[in-house]
Amino acid sequence: MVSRFVLQWHLSENCNLKCLHCYQENHQPTQLKYEELVKIYAQFKKLLHKLKMKGHINITGGEPLCNPYLFKILDLIKQDQDLITFSLLTNGTLITEEIAKKIKYYNPSYVQVSLEGGKKTNDFIRGKGTYQQIAKGIINLKKQDIFTSISFTATNLNYKEFPKVVKYAKKYGVNNVWSDRYIPLGNSEDKNLTLNYEQTREYLNIMNKERIKLQKSSSNLTISMYRALQFQMTNDFAYGCTAGDTLLTVMENGDLVPCRRMPIIVGNLLESNMYELYKNNSIMKELREKRIPDDCQECEHYTICHGGLKCLTYAIYKDLNHKDMGCNYSEI
Repeated sequence: MVSRFVLQWHLSENCNLKCLHCYQENHQPTQLKYEELVKIYAQFKKLLHKLKMKGHINITGGEPLCNPYLFKILDLIKQDQDLITFSLLTNGTLITEEIAKKIKYYNPSYVQVSLEGGKKTNDFIRGKGTYQQIAKGIINLKKQDIFTSISFTATNLNYKEFPKVVKYAKKYGVNNVWSDRYIPLGNSEDKNLTLNYEQTREYLNIMNKERIKLQKSSSNLTISMYRALQFQMTNDFAYGCTAGDTLLTVMENGDLVPCRRMPIIVGNLLESNMYELYKNNSIMKELREKRIPDDCQECEHYTICHGGLKCLTYAIYKDLNHKDMGCNYSEI
């Protein structure tokens, strides 16, 4: 039984930081007032009480360290630390020694830093000089003994560079490397970044080879392979999408969506109530029903996997009744 409800909370930013595959591209940031952010936070607490669950908030952006209210939000969470934990998802370039000490004070579950490959590829995707800036940020986090994870978004430009990311993580004492595939959104100028079937299979093999090498070494670094389809390579955990079930996302303007990579707006929390939207919205209900796609009915994993990466399926087909485009079940 899942005992924790996860809220992915996007805070708007005031600084001009760009990324080639940002999930919030081609829009103007909306800066909510602090009082409005407090209202959203209170709604999440109410949802947790109604569901009798504890909660976790992944604070992201844009770049959350650019938001003027970030640490005031963390003050609220600290007051409720027996009910709600949090993690910070950042590009890592703004983490000075002073910022790392402030983050440590609030006791995050982890800080996730984004890296997109070797120096040339990462700086092409995230901006010139970020490869070294990220390293400095990680060093400052580790000085404070903060559990640090690297997030790698696999595209057809960089998926073969996953071993470089692992090497980088080992060099700087990172605790974990986490990865998932790029999801094309409606406003994206380049949907060709998405891995096709053959590239997906190759990428999963690359990940697993790196994972096995780490297991045979004395390194404390781990590679998380419990995401969609990744369990096919490890046989130790089957992933099931939790969007709309025990995962919700609040966008920077207060819009509520099932997942940051599934941009189906179910309402706005400045006008509606989070619990009521969660309980009564038809999209949320459909996601909680865990319908099995027609082409997954014969699969031995269907009761847990539920068709794989739902956000990718929605992005490609605008319909959830399809198996993950990278699934190799037909070959088994």
